[in-house]
Amino acid sequence: MFEINGYSKEYYIGSKLIGKEILETPDRKRLGYTGRKLETLQEDIMFKKLYKKGTEVYTEVSPICGKLLGTQQQKFQILANSRSAYNK
Repeated sequence: MFEINGYSKEYYIGSKLIGKEILETPDRKRLGYTGRKLETLQEDIMFKKLYKKGTEVYTEVSPICGKLLGTQQQKFQILANSRSAYNK
């Protein structure tokens, strides 16, 4: 449905987002919140501040979507269906 332009790997400590990086290919099979993993940093990483090697972080990978693919008619149908639950 959408063009995939890459993947965003987000790093969290608890529920706080500390930073993210862009990946060409995903490093896991499940994406989004359901693919969340607890990882230990293997090296120091710098976002807004330095996080030391050995820090435990949660990571999740999400696709970076581009334009909607398909014919004009298909695009209108997809958009109409996406709002059908709210238009009742």
